[in-house]
Amino acid sequence: MYQLKKTEVTCICDDVYVLTDRAGGCVNLVIGKEKALVFDTGSGTDDIHGLIRRITGLPLVVINSHGHFDHIGGNGQFDTVYMHPDDFVILESYTAEILGQWRRELVPGQDGFCQPFEAGQWDKQWNNMKALDFDSFNLGGLECRVIPLRGHSRGSIGIWIPKRRLLLSGDALTPVMCLIFQNHMPVETQYHTLECVKDLDFDYYLTSHHNQWFPRQTIDRLMRCIENSGKGKWHPYQYPYPPYAKGRIYLDSMEGEPVALICESDREDDRGNL
Repeated sequence: MYQLKKTEVTCICDDVYVLTDRAGGCVNLVIGKEKALVFDTGSGTDDIHGLIRRITGLPLVVINSHGHFDHIGGNGQFDTVYMHPDDFVILESYTAEILGQWRRELVPGQDGFCQPFEAGQWDKQWNNMKALDFDSFNLGGLECRVIPLRGHSRGSIGIWIPKRRLLLSGDALTPVMCLIFQNHMPVETQYHTLECVKDLDFDYYLTSHHNQWFPRQTIDRLMRCIENSGKGKWHPYQYPYPPYAKGRIYLDSMEGEPVALICESDREDDRGNL
């Protein structure tokens, strides 16, 4: 995660964009002939909706990859946002005060769109969110399929777009696999998710903290990381940004993009003993 002075827009390929907000959160935008998909809404520090409307005027399908605050913070800018029901429990841990504080810490000293959450309106904060109750949809010439990616959180999902040979993965397939945040699952679940992902036909994937794509071969590296971690050397780890979770990290490989596994400190089932 890193701080920017303004939202950055990266065109990955035709009609596929990554919008990176000032807090380093990435929003994936995929444009079809009839609709556009917005996958995640960032930390709420930027006018993501306004920027999207400068790119496309098509009706929007807005879906959260999971329920962590830096991916749902901009939900209030949209009429309807879908999220897997298994992650709605995360919303119960958020207050206007804590999310407002985290926003300020993510973009310190910057003016602009970033505003504190209004405590008086907090009871309506998530009213536009609905349970994701469909497993496919069409943007017009682009079929999209909802794929379970449990591990980083119980309700993590991805969007597979076969025609683009593309998978949108949120945080579920980041090269540094992080299993220490709210509603996370054990490493065995993460490994099973990677096994299932290998059965999908795609060439590259996007995460929610990178403005670049990763080749599908990265999945093999993630699996090897988990396999090697059982006998590897672990180190104490402190996540340096909100929500400041602690755990242990195993660094498996530095070739190209570093690949690592972060788990809770002493839970035996979270330390790669497969």
